[in-house]
Amino acid sequence: MIRKVYALVAGECSPDNPDSPQHQEVLLGGHLYGSIIKEKLEDWLNGIKAQITQDVRRKVAGVDFLNSK
Repeated sequence: MIRKVYALVAGECSPDNPDSPQHQEVLLGGHLYGSIIKEKLEDWLNGIKAQITQDVRRKVAGVDFLNSK
């Protein structure tokens, strides 16, 4: 890598093109499926957080787990 930097500064080579296919990431089906699941889980957790925050602001009476009813 350091040789590439020295060659670039000396003008012996050209800079890398970030649009070149060798610099692109290959996404397989599992990667895409995992990212979709991650996004849906994040949406679900944000919804739970919003509901809890709303209940705390409204001071809703909590559930008593020790009550036998």
